[in-house]
Amino acid sequence: MKYLTKTFSFILLFTFLFLSSCSEGPTGPGASSFSWPTSTPELQGMDSQLLAEALVQGDNRGFVDCILVIRNGHIVAEEYYNGFGREIAHNVKSVSKSFLSAMTGIALRDGHIDNLNLKMLDFFPEYVYSSIDPRKHDITLRDLLMMRMGIEHERQNYSQIYNTSNWIKTTIEFPLIYDPGSTFSYNTFQTHLLSAIITKATGMNTKDFAEENLFEKMSVELGNWQIGPQGYYFGGNNMSFTPRNMAKLGYLYMNLGMMNGEQIVPIMWVLESLTNYTNLSGTNNWGDLHNVNYGYLWWLGEINNHEIFLAIGYGGQFVINFPDLDLIVVTTAENHLGWDLADEHERAILSIVADYIVPAVN
Repeated sequence: MKYLTKTFSFILLFTFLFLSSCSEGPTGPGASSFSWPTSTPELQGMDSQLLAEALVQGDNRGFVDCILVIRNGHIVAEEYYNGFGREIAHNVKSVSKSFLSAMTGIALRDGHIDNLNLKMLDFFPEYVYSSIDPRKHDITLRDLLMMRMGIEHERQNYSQIYNTSNWIKTTIEFPLIYDPGSTFSYNTFQTHLLSAIITKATGMNTKDFAEENLFEKMSVELGNWQIGPQGYYFGGNNMSFTPRNMAKLGYLYMNLGMMNGEQIVPIMWVLESLTNYTNLSGTNNWGDLHNVNYGYLWWLGEINNHEIFLAIGYGGQFVINFPDLDLIVVTTAENHLGWDLADEHERAILSIVADYIVPAVN
């Protein structure tokens, strides 16, 4: 019952923010003029000394490439390391999934996708074979968004799938260890299927669809985006953005899909995407991130007893959103490393947020 109460309060909080403050922060006559204003921490109700210490901690870690803090729609702290800078796009790894979630909501709104209960295999008849596991006919688009296709966690098979000549075929043929829709099991190649589905449904490649319907409206410039072997953009991975543009995704969702007076992503899609569908047990803590759960390609949880939603990318790419504090924290970090070291780095960055950035809010 607790998680239902939290979801409801989350929705009420978003609605309040939307009605009371969606016009605050970056402004202009249109989305193309969107830019971040800067401010001193104190003017935005934050302690500059604690923020300065957070930036020092980032430098001391050695693997952090950026820390960006935005309060009340204003940049209050920003530092780059290891040769990175404000205008240099960074591979955001699986933060790409949360951008892909927004694209899916737009495709649904515009009628390219009828509903989320459509069957995944209906989009890939060329990969249906006579002996296919009959349960695979039950996999829906909603299952892909919720990481419930039923295949094993990517830690066990990422390289195996990635190194094949056909990611789509390999993912569809991969054995199911769970019934579709029953169990959360994180695997990036589920979202690659979703990218291919958007391409097939819209008649545009995913990049062009995103540019026209999302990025241009957000005044976001996409850097590199890897293309898979079949010509589909890598759904949910390896997109590149500057940290300031990463922050715009958080700002967009903090304001229920609206930016500069335009409803870019439907309100209800934002709310549905940030709903807890996993309802994991109370032991699902990951360092300073507590009560970890999942929506539609967005993570949910708490830091220092503040409910948050966040996009997470391998190795320490984060867009962490605190609705009750009107606070967005973006980080980028080294991402060419093994699973265990990536986990260590991610936890270390979360500790900087919990120990210095959140306490800096007066």
